[in-house]
Amino acid sequence: EEDKQALVRETPLGRLCTVRDVALAAGFLLGEDAAFITGQTLTVDGGFSL
Repeated sequence: EEDKQALVRETPLGRLCTVRDVALAAGFLLGEDAAFITGQTLTVDGGFSL
C-alpha cells in the first residue's frame, strides 16, 4: 500500500490508471477521430513518464 501511495504522489494526475482509462484511449484510436493516426505509441500513464 505504501508503494501504491508513492506512485500516486509521483503521478501528475494524482491517481493510478484504471481499466476505463485504457479502454477510452483504445476507443479513441479505433474511432473516426483517429483515422489519420498511424504508427504511434499512446502512453496512458497520467503524465508519469513526463
